[in-house]
Amino acid sequence: MQIVPHHPSRKVPFARLAALMAGPLAAVERFFERLFERPAARLFQTRVETVQIERALERVMESERRVQAHRTYVPTTYRVLLSDEDAAAIDGDVRGLAGELAESLRVYARAHGYVLLAQPRIDIGSSKQVPASDVRAFAEPVVLPSIGGPGLMRPAEPVPPRPEPPPDLVGEATAMFAAPQANVPRAQLAIRAPGGPVFRVPVRAGTLRLGRSLDNDIVLADEKVSRHHGQIGVRLGMLVYTDLGSTNGSFLNGSAVSEIALGPGDVLQLGNSTVTIEPTS
Repeated sequence: MQIVPHHPSRKVPFARLAALMAGPLAAVERFFERLFERPAARLFQTRVETVQIERALERVMESERRVQAHRTYVPTTYRVLLSDEDAAAIDGDVRGLAGELAESLRVYARAHGYVLLAQPRIDIGSSKQVPASDVRAFAEPVVLPSIGGPGLMRPAEPVPPRPEPPPDLVGEATAMFAAPQANVPRAQLAIRAPGGPVFRVPVRAGTLRLGRSLDNDIVLADEKVSRHHGQIGVRLGMLVYTDLGSTNGSFLNGSAVSEIALGPGDVLQLGNSTVTIEPTS
């Protein structure tokens, strides 16, 4: 049998191969490290996105929340600072964006069981000190309501001074845009529960909750109505009804609904009770 001699030159030793690959692999590894260490917003977009502002506002809401009597209160007034470039990009629709952000905060607070003492208000401004694609958000502290038993009222917890943006973020270069107050429709709710007379409630800013439980704004003595059946609120100048996961459902003019805008003459049916939208002068 012929034995073929081994020639080391025909194979590259493993140690030498590892040494040869170390350089390129290390370079690739360093590239990806630099890639993911850079802020994602500046890497993948040329301007700030709405969701980025929403997350910044949610973080401020979480940091400024306060607890009293087992309830968590969160701020209602917020300020957002963007770069001049990002602010200019939304300048034509700043009011619409402020309204959209306020509604997003309201939904976020409701989902987490937080208490808002008023509809959220967002001021959007610009500053030369804010980098492009960055967001700076601030909130006014919560003013907690007074609490106490019958005939005994005591002041709420001391309110800390209102936080101000750092000095380098305000000045002549900062322009502030105030979100408009909610436009409340001129209407009233004509409510009829089984066996009871019709009573009327004027529509107001904020939310009116309807249900069988006594902690609702409108209490319906109806066994087919859930404890917290639904709510009616003003959203971008429209009256909107939202079912809160009721057992027997909600119906508008005979059709089942979960969330819908309301108009004059519409009739909501909750169990055996009805809510009619009546215009007012």
